[in-house]
Amino acid sequence: MAAPTLKSALNHYLKLTNLVEELRYRPLIRLSEADRAHLERWLDQVRDPIWEKIAAEARAYGKLAPVDPYSIFIGSALNARQFAESQKDSPAVQRKRKQQREQQDRLDLFALADQMEEVVRNYQACRKAQHPQPVPSPSGMPLSPLLRELETKQWQEQLGRDAHRLRQLAERVSAGEPETVRVSRQRGGKGKRAQSRELGVFMQQMVNCMDGCCGKPRYDAVATMTNIAFPDADVDAEHVRSVCRTARGRSGVLSQ
Repeated sequence: MAAPTLKSALNHYLKLTNLVEELRYRPLIRLSEADRAHLERWLDQVRDPIWEKIAAEARAYGKLAPVDPYSIFIGSALNARQFAESQKDSPAVQRKRKQQREQQDRLDLFALADQMEEVVRNYQACRKAQHPQPVPSPSGMPLSPLLRELETKQWQEQLGRDAHRLRQLAERVSAGEPETVRVSRQRGGKGKRAQSRELGVFMQQMVNCMDGCCGKPRYDAVATMTNIAFPDADVDAEHVRSVCRTARGRSGVLSQ
């Protein structure tokens, strides 16, 4: 069986309409027209020696074995482009939406905790009332008075603990995860590249991919991938380096 090449990997992606999880690396389920156009542009540049070089570096680095590095590069680039293109809103709007979701999650968790505690209070009130028939056990099973009392106590304590855990979880919801990709506030305009926000997100993600696969950021390869993913980008390795340096300066660490 012939060793895979970038061309064979690209053609493999293009001939499938439903991609299964062959590589178990964030596979795409279906190729869109934009994905196909992306791959077709990449096919026009398969002779660039940079692809064999980074594939060799990935194999030598040893983090992907026995996975074909070309498929990793392709899948990562497609996913990165899709994600970058989805970043239409400014970071402020994204943060506001995230805060709104977190606030609703907190309210839902607190409401559920309240309902659990209300069940306990109502059950206790019902047991204290003067009823001709005793309140059935929580399980509904016929039990002796002693066992019913024990089961009731355990059930109330468990509901109380669960309600407490829900309240703790609600308090932690807003903590969230640290941002892994810095999204530029700029979206083009005077003195700015068109799609500057999308380009920045794509470049950061692909630099992280190269760093994970090859053990180095490979800004030159990322610049080439960026120009393929976004035909009007016209970026070079130094521009990619500058974008990542800016992102590092904002976050204090290299975005993942």
